[in-house]
Amino acid sequence: MAGYNRGTPALNNVGAYQVSGRPYFKGGLVATTSVKVIEFPSVTTWIHIRSARTASAADAPLVAFSENGFTTNNYFTINSSAVVSDTDPIVFPVKVTKIYYKSASGNQTFDLVAGLSNISTGSIQDNWSGSSGVG
Repeated sequence: MAGYNRGTPALNNVGAYQVSGRPYFKGGLVATTSVKVIEFPSVTTWIHIRSARTASAADAPLVAFSENGFTTNNYFTINSSAVVSDTDPIVFPVKVTKIYYKSASGNQTFDLVAGLSNISTGSIQDNWSGSSGVG
């Protein structure tokens, strides 16, 4: 009789997202005018990003899911902590392996918290780069 084989978690495996994610924290990240990348150790289930200080919209950190997102206007601006309080966080329920960030001008600090799945980063070869809305 063959044994039961659960298999490994995969990108479209519902159960991998129904359980709580492993915590991942990066505090005091500094966005400069150069593009930087955060590579997650596994596929995320959600991401929360918060600006560590009040910044004008022109100075706020910018975040994209591909480096090309900055040149194709497929990025978002991180609101300052004066606008988004920790009691009302914005959480992005996305499955990604990387986040790209930079600042339009100067050095801007922000914090990142994510929930990680047990899904290997190899499940998403290009982190959705080239996809519509990603860049």
